[in-house]
Amino acid sequence: MATEAPPGAVPDPPRFAAKRVLVLYEHGRSGEAVIDLARDLVQEEQAALTVVSIVPTAPSGSRCGGSALQYNEVVRDTVLKELEEARRRLRKAADYAAFELLIEGHDPPLDEFAAAGGFGLVLLPARRRPLRSVKHPAAAALGRVAEIRIVDPRAPQQARANH
Repeated sequence: MATEAPPGAVPDPPRFAAKRVLVLYEHGRSGEAVIDLARDLVQEEQAALTVVSIVPTAPSGSRCGGSALQYNEVVRDTVLKELEEARRRLRKAADYAAFELLIEGHDPPLDEFAAAGGFGLVLLPARRRPLRSVKHPAAAALGRVAEIRIVDPRAPQQARANH
């Protein structure tokens, strides 16, 4: 199933946590905004965090033009380093967070992971596209299992998270 990053270094969520929060971390400004909001939730609401990054995989095999195993390893290592960036950005709140990699095609999709983990809130980084509203492609599926907040780094601090 999910691969912890790094093994043995992730503490259990605190027992006093009032809310279980799943955070999808993606490298970039939106990912930083999601982590900043998550840090605030730990400090203000004693939320237990699970920070997840998804590792995309390329198909591998003779029909796909050769092996993509090395490529997939490099991508996994890159995403693992980005997850470490999220850990550093959380500062002390990282003590109350679990960090996981979800391998695309191997681990369950994010909505199944969220449902199995009993998360009440999922924080997603905003994705902007020209002439369209701020969205995230995983929001629709996740909306069936938890409250969703799409975090836009360009929004004012107080209104940063929208539902």
